[in-house]
Amino acid sequence: MKPNGPEAVVRSMLAAVHRRDHGHADGCCRPHQVEVIHLGSASIAVCHDCGFESEFLSMRDCERTAGDHRMATA
Repeated sequence: MKPNGPEAVVRSMLAAVHRRDHGHADGCCRPHQVEVIHLGSASIAVCHDCGFESEFLSMRDCERTAGDHRMATA
């Protein structure tokens, strides 16, 4: 198995979703905890507090989307 092959992408996505789906007490995290998962040339932002997920974006656009979500929840 290649370290950057499809299996690695699937493992990264499943790990991010698993971490996102752990419950947080209401209002405990402000701003929201947003993780950016880099998948080669694309990235996705996953919010661990409200379940927000971005679409697949470039790394720069994804970082901007994550920052915007943090600011909106601050």
